[in-house]
Amino acid sequence: MVEEVRHENGEIPPVGLRHRSHAMNGDIASPVSEVKQMNTDGEENVLRNICLRDKFKDLQSTLENELGNLIDRQLRDFKEENLPVAGGLASASASSFTSALTRSHSISRGSKKSNGQLPSRLFISRPSLLKELLAVNHIESIYHIFVAILILLFFNKVLEEIIQTGSLNLDLSLIIWAFGGLDRVIVIWVCMFTSTSVLVYLAFHHWAHHRHNMPVIYDVVGGVAYIVYLGLFLHLPLKSLIANELPPASSFIVLCEQVRMFMKTWAFVRSNYERALKYKKDDNAQSVNLCPDFSHYLYFLFAPTLVYRDEYPRNDTCDWQSVFNDLSQVIGCLFYTHFLFVRFCIPVFQKFGQESFNGTNLLVAVFSCMFPGSLVLLCGFFAVLHAWLNAFAEMMRFADRMFYKDWWNSTSYARFYRTWNCVVHDWLYEYVYRDVVAWQRKHGEGCARLRCFPMLVVFFISSVVHEYILSFAFRFFYPVLLVMFGGFGVAFMFVNSKARQFNIFLWVTLIFGTGILMCLYSMEWYARINCPAVHEGFVDYLVPRSLYCKFSTEA
Repeated sequence: MVEEVRHENGEIPPVGLRHRSHAMNGDIASPVSEVKQMNTDGEENVLRNICLRDKFKDLQSTLENELGNLIDRQLRDFKEENLPVAGGLASASASSFTSALTRSHSISRGSKKSNGQLPSRLFISRPSLLKELLAVNHIESIYHIFVAILILLFFNKVLEEIIQTGSLNLDLSLIIWAFGGLDRVIVIWVCMFTSTSVLVYLAFHHWAHHRHNMPVIYDVVGGVAYIVYLGLFLHLPLKSLIANELPPASSFIVLCEQVRMFMKTWAFVRSNYERALKYKKDDNAQSVNLCPDFSHYLYFLFAPTLVYRDEYPRNDTCDWQSVFNDLSQVIGCLFYTHFLFVRFCIPVFQKFGQESFNGTNLLVAVFSCMFPGSLVLLCGFFAVLHAWLNAFAEMMRFADRMFYKDWWNSTSYARFYRTWNCVVHDWLYEYVYRDVVAWQRKHGEGCARLRCFPMLVVFFISSVVHEYILSFAFRFFYPVLLVMFGGFGVAFMFVNSKARQFNIFLWVTLIFGTGILMCLYSMEWYARINCPAVHEGFVDYLVPRSLYCKFSTEA
């Protein structure tokens, strides 16, 4: 037996090297025997290279096996947690595993229930998507470009003030006017919040704990009282808003908060009333939680979600520096929007109704509004859905930050609507779409075949609420958004394509649509300032005045 070749530290080299060592001792005929013809230094270099090469091959094989085992374990964990993306990840190759993990951010539904119901909203701990993307230098540079545009717009405004007035007098009158009457806004908000937090909880708590004594009477009285309350909750703040003549931005605050609290109330009652319905008079009341604790409900009212759960995933601490940064970004977006309107919108439309205006002017105005309109859209998204909601999530230690998904990568409008605003979409899915589907299944197979009916109901509710907010914020009914969202938006839902080129079509239509919205709403706004009313009373509110303006013939 030929003695095995050993390293200086006593370790046995890899198998391949031992075979080559046997060959060099004459046991097996091998091309390695030719090494004997080389000098001593050359032989040592060849042996060293062979040893290193075999070591690297063994190390590569070991790492591949360990990485494969690690991936398999992670996928099994995903599958055990009933995440729908697990099946897709399990079939993915190692080369596509990283891209598959990026898609896991879109997990939002639990697995389908055994009784045939649609899956419900799944809350897990995850950061906001832009928070992760902005950690990448390339994406952060795009953010810096938008900051640079804001700085240039600021200096443009400063230079304009110096040229026109001869002094540095930064005019912020538009922001001051738009957010006027904040003291009345606070009073209205406190009244809405008090009724939502105290009256709703006390009424539901009483109904849940006493309905088993007289179910029919409590259900009828409770149902009527609930509908009356929701009607008054819509009417009274709206009446106060109009009576106080709040400007647009302040009106938006009141209306958006009114809709948010309405949706919160609906979510709380809808998620918990089945507990009381299932409770019988002879059941043990101690073993059944008929109504959640008030602390859970109060946390839900401030949490950045519209879907009620007794518990949410929460972080251990709050990063107040992150809260400050997010709120600073909200303020920055407000000034961004202010400069866009002052620079691109007001100079174009402030004399509408006083000068000649024809189809050519309209077309030019629409295209001139595309750039500022698109930036206003992005500012609104970033300020509300990213910065504002992340600030509240951090203060509430709310761990699930999926307020939106990568809507900018959408290749269909169906996916865009699902990913643009996950907060509202989850509420519509949880409390409208699922209930309509359940109602269809309950009323027979023929009704269940109308698969597009739940989607149409969701679109109808969403478009009506959007138009409700715009109409009472601007004080006129001009259903441009209603037609575009409820008309063209629904039609585009059936144009389904996975081709990446469709993303170009989506962006073109979004930019063109925002240009139309900004142009037509600006025209109507200044028409109601510069043009006399044609109709009287409530009819003037419904009929666009820009259609009846008598334009001057002077150029």
